Amino acid sequence: MPKYEYKAKDGPGKAVTGIMDADSRDAVIASLDMQGLMPVWVKEAPSAKKNYHLGFGKRIKFRDITLFTGQLASLLKAGVSILRAMSIIADQTENIKLCKVVGGIESSIKDGNMLSAALADYPTYFPELYISMVQAGEASGALDIILLRVADSREKEEDIKRQLQAALAYPVLIIVVGLATVFGLLAFFLPRVVELFRDYNDLPLPTRILMGTSDFFSANWYWILIILALIGAIIQRIAILEKGRLFFDTLKLRLPFVGRFVAESEISRFARTFSLLIRAGMSIDRALDMSAQAVNNVVLRDELDVVRQNTVENGETISSGLRRSTYFPAMVTNMAAVGEEGGTLDEAMDEVAIYYEKQCEQRGRLAVSLVEPIMILVVGALVGFIVSAMLMPIFQLGTGG
Repeated sequence: MPKYEYKAKDGPGKAVTGIMDADSRDAVIASLDMQGLMPVWVKEAPSAKKNYHLGFGKRIKFRDITLFTGQLASLLKAGVSILRAMSIIADQTENIKLCKVVGGIESSIKDGNMLSAALADYPTYFPELYISMVQAGEASGALDIILLRVADSREKEEDIKRQLQAALAYPVLIIVVGLATVFGLLAFFLPRVVELFRDYNDLPLPTRILMGTSDFFSANWYWILIILALIGAIIQRIAILEKGRLFFDTLKLRLPFVGRFVAESEISRFARTFSLLIRAGMSIDRALDMSAQAVNNVVLRDELDVVRQNTVENGETISSGLRRSTYFPAMVTNMAAVGEEGGTLDEAMDEVAIYYEKQCEQRGRLAVSLVEPIMILVVGALVGFIVSAMLMPIFQLGTGG
């Protein structure tokens, strides 16, 4: 039997909610009337509307929230009420967890809350920046337009992540497979083979090096794995701490090639977020603060915080504050100055975001074209050394050496 959620009035100032098993929605209303309750709303429970095999156990991903945002924006733009839009989205989604979240947002709105307040109950999925954009849309009466911009911004951010993941996937696969192959050869396969050469006194140097390395790996392979796991856990723990994260983020920015890529990707994220917030009518102070929070690198975030303080406390322009920063290039400063002079700061920052997104894409392609052959050569050289070291004694014996 289907389950129905309901909210009803029990007198002028008391409301009750619950779940009831019934054949239909009308049966729930009739049952509430018999209890002396006045129904406010009755709807089918999300868990009853969905087949659990479609999405049971699925977590809510970044992409799911982006799709939710785009669907909600499209429905609102078409003139659908926000409650009806939530109901439609809940009916369409196959992710049970997201369906429950949408149902909770719908219930909160029915209780008289604004959409932004309802979203604030789920900070894991809707960050402060998202909620601030919704608040700006509610205040301006252009919620559908703001949501469309948010969805577009999230899609572009997701495209950058997808390109980066695609660029790194093949090199990482080569590294992992290559290291696992070499480790397996040294720790498990070669110890049995090198026993053939134990009785020989005059072995070539590469063979002796290989035998010593193989003996070490064979005797201590479990300790090697434990130590590597501990080092990884320690680095991860240090990276969580404030000083540790500052150290690693500074290191990222100073690494050759990698530093520039990290800086440009973070600058594009800042510029797009800042443009989005300014276009939504948010103050410069608030927009700088929110866009700085969207930046993942602590060093760049601190620089943006200094720019915000100088802008608010000393009355400086954003371009002058960026000009004194270490990691923001002249292109960003000049575009900000042009935007401030022409009153089109949002458009200028949007152009900055587009430019650096293209730069990141080009650098990603270049990195793949360089890293792939380098890693293949390195792994091939290691395997080649192992094979040659094992064959050299055989050749030596064959030539009578």
